[in-house]
Amino acid sequence: MGMAIGTDITRPARRFRRLEVRRVHGFEVPVAKDPVSRLLGLAMLDRHRAPEGLLIPGCRSVHTYGMRFPLDLLFLGPGQEPMIAVREVGPGHRVRVPEADSVLELPSDWDIEKWECGISSDGDPG
Repeated sequence: MGMAIGTDITRPARRFRRLEVRRVHGFEVPVAKDPVSRLLGLAMLDRHRAPEGLLIPGCRSVHTYGMRFPLDLLFLGPGQEPMIAVREVGPGHRVRVPEADSVLELPSDWDIEKWECGISSDGDPG
């Protein structure tokens, strides 16, 4: 019996391979600069095929149409400082923060140990 030919569902999705990767607050994430990667974001992916997160520069509004897992949305200011975090956003929503400069999309199951932002796990600056 031969091996099945097709998509390897154990590897990250191909759509992120050509994107620049940047370290943001402890996460190594692709940067969505082109219209297609910005529109698709993490939509239509199973959790295990998604990257650690996705940075969308110049973004003030995010939709979660087509999402298969919840997201934590971290809206960032001009120096990539955190402004507003919206947790556990499920499919079919739109979140807008007019003052934001970019957004970091993280699957809601991210590892708190990776966070490099000067905020302790109890929410107090540390």
